[in-house]
Amino acid sequence: MLFCHKCKITAAGSPRRCPLCQGELSGEAETAKNVFPEIPLRAIFNRTVPGKRLISFIAFGTIAVAVISAALNIAIPSGGIWWSLFVIAGLASLWLSFLVVNNQWWNIPKIIFLQLLVLSAMVLLWDVFTGFYKWSLNFVIPILFSCSMPALATFAKIRKLKVEDYIIFLGIISVISIFSLLLILFRVVTIVYPAVICFALSLISLAFLLVFEGKSLWEELQRRMHL
Repeated sequence: MLFCHKCKITAAGSPRRCPLCQGELSGEAETAKNVFPEIPLRAIFNRTVPGKRLISFIAFGTIAVAVISAALNIAIPSGGIWWSLFVIAGLASLWLSFLVVNNQWWNIPKIIFLQLLVLSAMVLLWDVFTGFYKWSLNFVIPILFSCSMPALATFAKIRKLKVEDYIIFLGIISVISIFSLLLILFRVVTIVYPAVICFALSLISLAFLLVFEGKSLWEELQRRMHL
């Protein structure tokens, strides 16, 4: 252990001079030791794996449920109805939705936008492959778009996001929602109230953007479109 007689301190390791007065040190230098504790690889592995392990368990459970459903559907007569395909399709839809969130978890406005598109496409496909009773166009899709606009604006207000972080997504959702009017005009929907509400909210959202954030919206469009 090295010792400084002037400062009355000991110095670990093998410094050439006192760290305080830069004077000569007496004594024998020690072999340099690692001041940071050594963490076993097992401990590091156990800290980083739980999230991945949980996902692995969920993936295994998903596969197990799909296989069991198919096996039951084959073993138990059900009049030729392959209900297990609906179970498998539902599980696949959940995983698709999860992958969208997992890849964009740091950007909540983008998550809301992408989830809106993914869910709308999935419910429309479900409706088409189950007989196309138009429940997706009558209710689900207009309600999804109607809820997404105030949800995005409210989240941006609570989190105090910058205008450029959410304004483009809100504008795109509002523009897409205007097409709900076409569903009414061409009599695609049989129940018009959800589509009318969606159309009204889209006009209100666009009016808000143009009146209060028109300059910011145009600047953000110029920046993203390289105009």
